[in-house]
Amino acid sequence: MTPLELKPEAEWHAILDRLFAETTMAACLSNGKGEVLFCRGERFPLCAAIKGTPTAATYICGQTNTAMLAVVKRTLRPAIDLCEAGLLRMVIPIVRDGALVGQVFACGLAAEGEELDPFMVAKQLGVGEERVTELASATRAISEAELTPVADRFFRELNP
Repeated sequence: MTPLELKPEAEWHAILDRLFAETTMAACLSNGKGEVLFCRGERFPLCAAIKGTPTAATYICGQTNTAMLAVVKRTLRPAIDLCEAGLLRMVIPIVRDGALVGQVFACGLAAEGEELDPFMVAKQLGVGEERVTELASATRAISEAELTPVADRFFRELNP
């Protein structure tokens, strides 16, 4: 079973648009293997630069995708964590009959009280640390405590 067997694509787009509107985090739908089906919403400049650089996306996003997919497969509950760049990522599993069939996830905001690692990000992007700091300055910050109720509410909606 896949998310697209549960709801039509237009309905998923509406769900992702609502998640983006509430969080300003780019929101995506993936299948149970973690393969992205589509995304909605704009990314903040640092996240967009990472996603737009294949080696950076593989190193920064890929590791986080794999780790968080393992967590939600095991717990079947929402998870919020930091990506390798230090940006927040929220994963909301879609569960049917006790199995993970997909995920809605959102990412790209800075975590309140957490520092980004401009050296590592600069190395992955092939730019100077000053450029990373400039890109990061436009990124909105939010606390995990603010995201938790959003993740829980969407989890209840997606898993009736």
